[in-house]
Amino acid sequence: MESFSFLDVVPETLRGRVALVGGVLHMSAELMGNLEMVSFVGGLQRRGIREYAWHKPDEFDAKYRDQASITGQGENAVQQYAIDLLLYAFEAGASDIHLMDFGCYTMIRFRCLGMLSDYTQLNADLGKRLVACIYQKLSQSADACFSPTERQDGRIAKREYLPSSVHSVRVHSEPIECSQAEGGVGTSMSLRLLYDATSAKGSLQERMTALGFTKDQCDTAQFLTRRTGLSIISGPTGHGKSTFLKHVMESMTQRNPEKAYFSIEDPPEYPLMGVRQVMISSNDREHRAEAYCDAIAGAMRSDPDVLMIGEIRYEEAAVAAIDAALTGHSVWATIHANNAMGIIARLVSILATHYQNPLEQLCDHNVLAGLEYQRLLPMLCPNCKIRLFDIPVGERERYLPEDVAIRLSRALDDRESVFVRGAGCERCRKRGLIGQTVAAEIIATDQEMLGYLREGNFPRAQEYWLQKKGGHSYIDHAIDLIQSGLVDPYIAEERLGVPLNFNQVFVAGGR
Repeated sequence: MESFSFLDVVPETLRGRVALVGGVLHMSAELMGNLEMVSFVGGLQRRGIREYAWHKPDEFDAKYRDQASITGQGENAVQQYAIDLLLYAFEAGASDIHLMDFGCYTMIRFRCLGMLSDYTQLNADLGKRLVACIYQKLSQSADACFSPTERQDGRIAKREYLPSSVHSVRVHSEPIECSQAEGGVGTSMSLRLLYDATSAKGSLQERMTALGFTKDQCDTAQFLTRRTGLSIISGPTGHGKSTFLKHVMESMTQRNPEKAYFSIEDPPEYPLMGVRQVMISSNDREHRAEAYCDAIAGAMRSDPDVLMIGEIRYEEAAVAAIDAALTGHSVWATIHANNAMGIIARLVSILATHYQNPLEQLCDHNVLAGLEYQRLLPMLCPNCKIRLFDIPVGERERYLPEDVAIRLSRALDDRESVFVRGAGCERCRKRGLIGQTVAAEIIATDQEMLGYLREGNFPRAQEYWLQKKGGHSYIDHAIDLIQSGLVDPYIAEERLGVPLNFNQVFVAGGR
């Protein structure tokens, strides 16, 4: 058999639909009768390729699509595989791609509906080249070259690399300890697919309802959009903070187009209609904080009415947000915290070196307007979900572990309408899950609550909100979703990060 590069002889129109694996040419059936395909096969016969196999298109995609894109070993083939990888992730509904270079091989995983699953495994050489190609060729980054021993960030924004509904891809790599890798250092690279949601329309109530917020939560958020002061959104990475903030800002621009709206993001994740998205001027990681805070200061000199700060990471940004609120502006920002009240503690830790008593500065009625915390929960497929009480008692633990069932019984008296994840069907791509919904808590502060917070009496502030203001915690929201048969109790507990009976434990101090 003649030695040749398969990629070099594949016509452009056939790429991705033919694969040479183990000396056998595998072809997708829609190419039958294609004149270019006939000519191509004839050329391969002259080169010694005698075995062929046709496959239904979906079968080809499932078994050979990866090999179809990477049969060659040139840089163009690796880049094409990287582009294809983004497309496959998009088609799978993935929010993130994880690439882990362990030295002797690279594992690729997709996060769909908040959960990771294996996608494929690549050999050592191809895996290393793919990781480097994503950073160096596809992304715009501060560093020209990829270094597996350094923490690096980039962003893929060129349309020719992205699926049609993906606005951009955030790239982050970390060196990881790995005994099998050269020098004992491997690489973990995470790609966050940021979907373009600019088609979302309607009032804030309509937008939030579509995301899964309750009517009371919609009303509270609407109230906060009419207030000056600082409203802060929190939650773990990947749980919809940026999406919620986008809907808040765009709904305000539609309702009050006569106001000036500015945002400071590093980097911008979504295009925001009606919002001036200020660029961060420095690519130098050491001066990033300074550039971020300079951008906030610049926006404040631009006569804004509403200011959005993508994330409060630095002390200077927190101070700037408080100053902006004190001058009568409406300020919206995100931060990482473990619940709505936990936002206060998180800000206090950031501001501790700037203010002698951060609580006095922060918990002023002219400053702190609102607190919001959210987590996303996968929704059960309505076509294949299973009612818990329809499962024989002896088999229920397969679907709901005993310890979770006990905690559920303590949190929820009526479990007649509880459903669990089924085996999966065509409608849900065999996952048993379809889409995500939010479990959230939204707090509008008042004088009494701020008084408790200034004293550092967080339990009393929480009790006041729940009992006197009729507050509904994100755990309560999740329990309601379970009782409505929309989410699986076990999956909900995993995603919440706390036991289902956490409210009872917190109040009673028991287990």
